[in-house]
Amino acid sequence: MPEEYLTWIEIEKNAIKHNLALFKKVVGPQVRLMPVVKSNAYGHGMIGITKIANDFGVDYLGVANLEEALELRRNHILTPILVLSYFESSGIEEAIKNDIELVVYDRQTLKLISVTAEKLKKTARIQIKIDTGTSRLGILAKEAEDFIKETQGIRGIELVGIFTHFADSENDDWTFTNQQIFAFKNLLFNLQKQNIKISLAHTACSAATLGSPDTHFDLVRIGISLYGLWASEENKKNIKKRYSWFELEPALSWKTRIIQLKKLEKGTSVGYDCTYKTKRKTTLAILPIGYNEGYDRLLSNQGEVLVKGKKVPVLGRVCMNLTIIDVTGVPDIAVGEETVLIGKQDNQKITAEEIAKKTKTINYEVVTRINPLLPRIYI
Repeated sequence: MPEEYLTWIEIEKNAIKHNLALFKKVVGPQVRLMPVVKSNAYGHGMIGITKIANDFGVDYLGVANLEEALELRRNHILTPILVLSYFESSGIEEAIKNDIELVVYDRQTLKLISVTAEKLKKTARIQIKIDTGTSRLGILAKEAEDFIKETQGIRGIELVGIFTHFADSENDDWTFTNQQIFAFKNLLFNLQKQNIKISLAHTACSAATLGSPDTHFDLVRIGISLYGLWASEENKKNIKKRYSWFELEPALSWKTRIIQLKKLEKGTSVGYDCTYKTKRKTTLAILPIGYNEGYDRLLSNQGEVLVKGKKVPVLGRVCMNLTIIDVTGVPDIAVGEETVLIGKQDNQKITAEEIAKKTKTINYEVVTRINPLLPRIYI
């Protein structure tokens, strides 16, 4: 890796393609794949991941908001894009001009899109989000039939699809998820009875895609598992029973370099608030990362990193831009030594799941919160 980088992220292209191939094998040739590249591709770099996914040959891209979609278009990404969550009304014109599909879940937005499309003399492509039980964005399932019927007569609008999102598909008990599937299927059945054809129906996230073919419909949205991470430990155990060959490959490694070494006497305080005192003569190394870079402050006095294939502890508070580690006994240690925060080194590894457990969160947050300004290197 170039010496000019003090802290960087490495993404393995083949891991991303491997994970996509696994999902394609599960869903078969008729079901489309939508990699979800929102939030800087869960910390993996939106543009870089999108290019890898396009090389693989995906059908759609999912983003959270319009700015993400426009950034993809500015980078010459021509794949169909769906804004999954929200956008400002002032951006509707740009969305239509750039052939970006917009999510709709209220009548006011529908009217604004129609008026804008008419003004541009273009057709706006929309998808309607249905709330079948997650109680976030989306028109309630009981109101969705009437709402969808209203779109049929509105000028400048093409209804491309409808979709919902599951609240509990990562867990063992699918009672609630099955209720959501039933509500969605019931809506599709009622629309079909009235000769309202929906070209694209989709419900499945990573966990649901693997959990049941009943969730596949026309398209599946692959989020966390695109990046080689499991939605939950329960999901992993269940899927291993069903698909013994299904082995995700984590794509992300997070690395930094030692920028200073120092030797301290026993009983010396380390870091803010003096939360740690050395218990022996100690060699410290200073790393140029902290909570600004996305290394959680809750890892203070409990995190570990890899140096020369050894796990060494974080000492004292994680600072805004610096972290202190104990490298006592690590042989031939030097300034500039590569240090692994997430990933493998020799026969050791540190996973996003380990960090999530220590910080009482989920692997999604661990990788997504890595500062987007840090360089992503695709290897």
